[in-house]
Amino acid sequence: MSRIDLALIEAFLLVVQSGSLTKAESLSGVSKATLSRQLTRLEELLGAQLLMRSSRSVTPTEAGRAFYARCDGLIDEVTGRLETACTEIQEITAGVSGSLSLLSDTQFSTSFVCHVVKLFLESHPNVRCHLDVASRLNAPQIGDVDCYVCSEPPDVPNLVAKLLGRLNYGLYASPQYLERQGTPQAPDELLHHRSIVMKEGSGPSQVLLVSGASGSYAFRPEPAFETNDHWVMKTFCIDGFGIALLPAFFARPEVAQGVLVPVLPQWQPEPRRIYCAFQRQRYMGQKLRAFVDLMARCVVDIDSYNYYVGPPAARRGKAGARP
Repeated sequence: MSRIDLALIEAFLLVVQSGSLTKAESLSGVSKATLSRQLTRLEELLGAQLLMRSSRSVTPTEAGRAFYARCDGLIDEVTGRLETACTEIQEITAGVSGSLSLLSDTQFSTSFVCHVVKLFLESHPNVRCHLDVASRLNAPQIGDVDCYVCSEPPDVPNLVAKLLGRLNYGLYASPQYLERQGTPQAPDELLHHRSIVMKEGSGPSQVLLVSGASGSYAFRPEPAFETNDHWVMKTFCIDGFGIALLPAFFARPEVAQGVLVPVLPQWQPEPRRIYCAFQRQRYMGQKLRAFVDLMARCVVDIDSYNYYVGPPAARRGKAGARP
């Protein structure tokens, strides 16, 4: 069999996915006549009819369906490998340079990723970095960035999730809230307190609190306030709206300043994972590999990277009061 040009396979996949030559022409800008010639040539090379053509549509034959199943994703794979090869050649000749696009969940953005970026740029001054926070209206799609730092990697084709480490979480409240409402002494008393909850797609999820001495307790918070932003959660917690489940490293500066207080510190959920997710072919580049490796080393010391302390509610109220 003669070697098959990838352009013929691209034309076949496009026509099958489009359902007609007219739509394929509109999507690709390639004329129907050219597409038709490419399909005919492909059938000649394979010695089989792949498509049944009518004036309005094209339908794959049994052979066409089998060929489509084998070729679907082939072009993306080849393109990805070519991009990887080009990236490697560029980096070999020019070193680590160019742009690095990052996406991060809110709780990791200023408190972790910014610190890693600072260290990375100090070592690689020729890199330009773009950092976006997830869940914003103008945030890029996962496939448009080099990597995504998250607690739960999305289910996206060809996405690889590298486990960076595990983070401890705890319950926190402001001293003012505990003074008004009392401090819970046992996990079942949480049911009588206001909860500040991270919004989930399927509603509030159950939190399993574990104590080495007393076993476990399944807690399903009833939210007095919901948000999809950890910074907003922490702000409302500081303002005395209720008790919040936060990453320990994220609340550490406020605890050190007395702005937040751990609640039931002997009862904690299982540590949660932090991932770096990226497209498989992108990881082949030296630049992204170096950044991911640096994150994996830095996550061990994540507790020391968060310097931003939210001011207590009383101080904010005084600053915002009118004379």
